[in-house]
Amino acid sequence: MQVGKAVGFTPSRDNGSSKGKGKEATLEEIADLAYRLTDNTIKAIEEIEKINEEIHLLAVNALIEAARAGEAGKTFSVVASYMSELNKKVESITRRIKDEMNMQELSNVIREQSIIVKGNRLADIALTNIDMVDRSLYERASDVTWWAHDSYVIEVLKNKNRDSIRNVEKRLSIILDAYTVYHDIVVCDIDGNIVASGRNPTLKGKNCKDTEWFKTAFKSRFGFEYPNYSPLADNRLVFIFSSVIRDDSGSTIGVLANIFKWKEFAQRIVENIPLSDKEKRYTRACITNNEGLIFADSAGKIFDTIEFNGRDELFNNAREFIVGEVKGKRCIVAHALSQGYENYSSGLHSLLIQELI
Repeated sequence: MQVGKAVGFTPSRDNGSSKGKGKEATLEEIADLAYRLTDNTIKAIEEIEKINEEIHLLAVNALIEAARAGEAGKTFSVVASYMSELNKKVESITRRIKDEMNMQELSNVIREQSIIVKGNRLADIALTNIDMVDRSLYERASDVTWWAHDSYVIEVLKNKNRDSIRNVEKRLSIILDAYTVYHDIVVCDIDGNIVASGRNPTLKGKNCKDTEWFKTAFKSRFGFEYPNYSPLADNRLVFIFSSVIRDDSGSTIGVLANIFKWKEFAQRIVENIPLSDKEKRYTRACITNNEGLIFADSAGKIFDTIEFNGRDELFNNAREFIVGEVKGKRCIVAHALSQGYENYSSGLHSLLIQELI
């Protein structure tokens, strides 16, 4: 397995100035050209050697005939000798070309450089993808901790009467109209019962005390549940953030949960990577957890697990790529680990897997 160093690489941009100057060649195409040039040159040398062999035979025969002609053949003998000398020079030149020509090695070097360039470019894209995820999820965490302090939210848990429920649902509805990245916002009491919903009144009364997002809300500044198909969003793929709600005395009285449209957000990231249509056909982009469980995938295989030799070692690197086998195909696997944004880190991994063709 080949490991690529994560050195910086800035791809060139086409500003339109190359129009009319022909298609830009990739390093793979240059390597192929070098290989074809080698092959064609070897064939040409072989043809020259065949012709030179015939010249050698002619020179030998000419010398024999000149010797037979005696004095009359002396002039012809000089020409034949000169032909023999030329034959030796051509033979020497072709031998030297064969010895010194190493276009195959050049082709291999170009291919290796192509992999390094590609690997670093893909690692850069992977890093950009996970950075966008972290920045967005930081905003989601900030939203839930802020809205848990809303006076309407606190009031509904203190009173739980019809007016307070109506008021908080109207308030949540206004927030959802402004923040279209959410399916819903729900308010639960301390026992996990949903008291109010900004979008779906049929959720009221459902108990959420056993959900990950409800339990983790009590353990830190905010809680969350990694992407899952949630009944709170008609079994859509969502990422839920939560925060405890406290009364004026600081006592915990419930939990607020924001139901984020994960699929719409994350799939847009992995499906719109900045590669050509041709490259996209043999490139897969994913967002996974530490175990390789897929939360977003340009191939659409949500909750599959990415497996390949060296995965755990690769996942320990902030930004890196390797060349290895994935499902029987030789691929570049580029990776970037969540670096976090402000005081938040998703802990997720971004992968780009490109088949080497």
